[in-house]
Amino acid sequence: MTLDLEAQNKDEKLLLATIQQEYKILAEYKMIESEKLSGVYVIPSYENSLQWFGVFFGRQGFYEKAVFRFSILLPDRFPDDKSLPAIIFQHNVVHPLVCPYTFSLDISNAFQEWRCGEDHLWQVLKYMQALFADPLESIRNVPPNKVPNADVAQLLKSNREAFVARVQKSITDIMTHIYDKPPTDDPHFIVFEKFQADVHGPVMEHIRKNKSPSASTEGNGGGAATGLSWVKVQEGEFKPLSIE
Repeated sequence: MTLDLEAQNKDEKLLLATIQQEYKILAEYKMIESEKLSGVYVIPSYENSLQWFGVFFGRQGFYEKAVFRFSILLPDRFPDDKSLPAIIFQHNVVHPLVCPYTFSLDISNAFQEWRCGEDHLWQVLKYMQALFADPLESIRNVPPNKVPNADVAQLLKSNREAFVARVQKSITDIMTHIYDKPPTDDPHFIVFEKFQADVHGPVMEHIRKNKSPSASTEGNGGGAATGLSWVKVQEGEFKPLSIE
């Protein structure tokens, strides 16, 4: 009987800790929503709140018109763990701070360790935007031996034209996969659909009028769309049809 009671208490504590963690993760998501970050869209996985799906839209500089999918992987004890969240791109993004082997973005120059209550995911996303807005500035204070992609960093410093060509090629290559079948069945994975005037035209009209579309999500073939679990873009432009 004593062992059963101890096991029950242990299960209850574990359940309480899980609920508290889910609440903290939801609070992080709400903060991102309130910040209204332009050009970055994220949503927690339907199946695992420690994995988030995201899309980055380049709006200026070398990465203008880029569309990069990425995942955010949170530590098991987030946000109480001092380990940093990991940002991993779906494809090889050419940037000095993106590892060409793991496709992970190094954010350690701004976040040495995670400080619960002081550091937040919206800050990570804003930092990511800054890294792509000015890649040269992003490595100004990073020791050469700490740069994940030293070859690209050297190219950026010594041959700007070659760097631009390499970035543009990577953007073009990645864009050819924009309509690929999702690598997961998770209904919150952000997918793109080619523009169809009869389907997406009314959505665009609602947005132009600053109204939220109330169209049914039935019949989309991928389950109910929740929040930002889907993004529709106009073919050839890759601009998200959402209010910013």
